[in-house]
Amino acid sequence: MTDLILHLAARLRRWLDRRFPPGANPGGTPPSTPVARPAPRLPAHRSPYGLDGPLDGNAGALVRPYLGGALLHEFTA
Repeated sequence: MTDLILHLAARLRRWLDRRFPPGANPGGTPPSTPVARPAPRLPAHRSPYGLDGPLDGNAGALVRPYLGGALLHEFTA
């Protein structure tokens, strides 16, 4: 069985070598080296909130109003 497989593989290889000889395909031109470009500039830094200064936490409404009393006692103590 091994002899049969080796025989068939050799015949297939000979047929492929006749059908597609080395160097017969066009292959195309090799890719050119890319042009070195300068790195793009980073955008100016800005706050994720759109403000330049820090946010005042007491200026806005509470997200969890049920914590209002607990927070009031915490800050007054």
